[in-house]
Amino acid sequence: MYMMRNKKEVIMKLGTKIIGDIGDFGAMLPLWEGEIVTIDSTYGSALEEAKIKWDDNSHTWLLLSDINSPSTANGSSIGYYTEEAYYE
Repeated sequence: MYMMRNKKEVIMKLGTKIIGDIGDFGAMLPLWEGEIVTIDSTYGSALEEAKIKWDDNSHTWLLLSDINSPSTANGSSIGYYTEEAYYE
């Protein structure tokens, strides 16, 4: 799948590394690291979901549109990012 973010193409496919800067709403906790293991487009391309498997073997389902979309609350960086976008 291709998504446009900040005039740059971001490719998300199986195996894409994901960083979860989710902390405890800004607390200084370690980042979550994982990768996309499933992409589901049952409900159409606008609602494609990715299953993220984290390093602790838990998982989270996210809309692909929520990845690389930082929170707008107080300029916070809390959110989910591709590894490439997080470390830019």
